[in-house]
Amino acid sequence: MHTLQRCRALVIMFGAVALSACVDSSTGPPPGFSIDELTESAQAPEGPVPNARFLPSVAAVSARHAFSGKLTLVGAEMQTDPAELRKRHILRRDIKLFPDVTVSLVADGEVLIPLDRDLILSGTLDEGGSYWDFLVSPGRVWSEPDEEEWSRAAFPFALASSVENETYNGVATFAFNETAASAVRYQIVRQTTGYFLVDRLRAWGQLDASYEPGRFEAAAEVIGWYRREVADRLPVRMWQELEEATGLDLSDFDDGIDEAHRIVSALVYDGTLYVRGCDTDLGPLPFCSEHRFGIWSVTKSTGNGLAMLRLAQKYGPEVFDERIADHLEVTASHDGWEQTTFGQVLNMATGVGEGSTNITPNNPNDGYLVGYDSWYTAMSRVARISEVFKAPDHPWGPGEVMRYRDQDAFVLGAAMDAYLKSREGPEADMWRFLMEEVYAPIGIQHAPTNRLLEADGRLSLPQMSQGSYPTLDDLARIGQLLHNGGRSTGQQILHEGKLAEALYRSPGSHGIEYGEPGPDGSRSYSMSFWHQRYRGEGGCVVDVASMSGWGGHRVELYPNGLVAIRIANEPVDAAGSHSRGMAAVADRLAPFCP
Repeated sequence: MHTLQRCRALVIMFGAVALSACVDSSTGPPPGFSIDELTESAQAPEGPVPNARFLPSVAAVSARHAFSGKLTLVGAEMQTDPAELRKRHILRRDIKLFPDVTVSLVADGEVLIPLDRDLILSGTLDEGGSYWDFLVSPGRVWSEPDEEEWSRAAFPFALASSVENETYNGVATFAFNETAASAVRYQIVRQTTGYFLVDRLRAWGQLDASYEPGRFEAAAEVIGWYRREVADRLPVRMWQELEEATGLDLSDFDDGIDEAHRIVSALVYDGTLYVRGCDTDLGPLPFCSEHRFGIWSVTKSTGNGLAMLRLAQKYGPEVFDERIADHLEVTASHDGWEQTTFGQVLNMATGVGEGSTNITPNNPNDGYLVGYDSWYTAMSRVARISEVFKAPDHPWGPGEVMRYRDQDAFVLGAAMDAYLKSREGPEADMWRFLMEEVYAPIGIQHAPTNRLLEADGRLSLPQMSQGSYPTLDDLARIGQLLHNGGRSTGQQILHEGKLAEALYRSPGSHGIEYGEPGPDGSRSYSMSFWHQRYRGEGGCVVDVASMSGWGGHRVELYPNGLVAIRIANEPVDAAGSHSRGMAAVADRLAPFCP
């Protein structure tokens, strides 16, 4: 990639801090899209192009026109690579059809801010139409020289599914003036790992669009919140700056994963988020800091784990002893759920499920996919809960053996929601509780997630087993909250004692062991966190707690207070990445051993 193109892309990705990586800009602007290309909607792009073409040129100036209004995208078939998909339709919806979607946007200086950063439902509501729902994040507006009649805009987006939790991340651009907008050109250049959709694809196209200018009553509030959000974010620096500042070789951070499958990785060190990558084969992913990624089972920790710890802080640690059967109507034909507690479900030790009875050694994924799809595709509250209770009883009781089940994580979320309603009234909602009482106090203002959809079109339970779409900054903040004992700005948000127990930071705390030991000792699971032993360079053996998701996502907490993050798209048949390189770098920066 041209050095200038990369420089501009880094500035868009990470803000002004990226300027330190930039060099001489005298070589002129890169070739963007002409106004003719954007205003002639019949002129569809022939293929994907360098991502830098979606960004301002070096000669760009402030936007000549104000933007405030609704932008409606007219769905159309996407061009894809591969052109022919092995599975074109999923759940009677079209994978190659870009959804019809309307987004409300307002510009504040150079920033283009969406008024709605939750999941915008389209495909979920339209059987026979597009498969996709839509996530849009803040972008940018500007003007190019000699384009007096038009200004430009670009924004990051992701296609997502309310059933699944992968994201197809891309960038879009269009031209606008006070009364009209051009067609919207887009390309999708990165994806996390899907379950139903087996193809790895890139997509691109140009969509007819209409612009309805207008003022929003909430505009000033949205702008104010976004300014505070940006001001509160962790400082972001590029990975090479960390190597230069410390004089250390940190290139092994992503050892253990194929570079092609790493989307972005980062490390929180000394209060700064150092980012490694966010690359694609078409250049850096624009607006990387704004992108949201589907993290699959990391949600079990950032959702169920944090919610339980907040409930314990607010209502007492006895919430861990609440019984599932006291809050949900159990329809199982056995009594395996009769005494199962919230805490045992959080430990993935219900004593209920499919698979063999072999537990020496225990494979936590034994029986994982038996009957899975019928539960996974049940989209109403009653239907999905009923599917959970179809599993048989194991010969061991609750709390004894760890068997990993998405179904159990979901049913815990449903039970916690019912418990919350019993304490705070019928309008209480588990995800809103998490947003208001955990995320917002640590500076996370938006936390889109998948929910179930009832027959009347009403959204109901958050899925909790998977389904959230955080940014890198969101994950870093959550990691810091956990390291800080559940405290933020002087407020005890999470129950300190139960959190210490979950992270093995209290005397005698230890979860349920599973499988064969790792290279440095046992593996175990506790309150939605995976634990592995790691031998530091100084010879001591320490515990590393992590949050893990399908496709290679990891958020790791180290004993020295550092937080490592990896967003990845490992294929289904991959052996699975390990994270010893991440731990080795953290150990090198702040030694684990005294």
